[in-house]
Amino acid sequence: MKLPPGYNRQGETLPPNAVCLLHKSLYGLKQASRQWFSKFSVAIINNQAAIADLKSKLNKLFKLKDLGDVKFFLGLEIAKSFAGICVSQRKYVLDLLSDFGYLGCKPATTPMEANLKLSADEGTTLSDASMYRRLLGKLLYLKLTRPDISYAVGRLS
Repeated sequence: MKLPPGYNRQGETLPPNAVCLLHKSLYGLKQASRQWFSKFSVAIINNQAAIADLKSKLNKLFKLKDLGDVKFFLGLEIAKSFAGICVSQRKYVLDLLSDFGYLGCKPATTPMEANLKLSADEGTTLSDASMYRRLLGKLLYLKLTRPDISYAVGRLS
């Protein structure tokens, strides 16, 4: 590394392994990973030969099993088309509704009343709160793809 001009004072010398301390990050470093991913995607996506070559090289280094295109991943349903990639949690929601016995219920336009006041002192207490916690945990995961329920789930948690 070469020191910038004007760093040394006249006649002053630095030790041979001097290190410079940055007080401010360099411009654009926050997005360096995004730029790398963008360039990598452009180079790989449209080149099937490059993808096959990358897979074979990785297979030599690691134990790999090619499962083909992704369909489900961590409760997310992923569908590819020419228009792009669609991510949904349809199966996750149907499983959640059937687990808690709400599969046949009618949908509501809003997930929660607008001016609902919740209080820990009012209402009946649950005999087993684990079912409520389980449902709330599943709803917290569901709000990854459903921002319309974020407010209601946040109020309940």
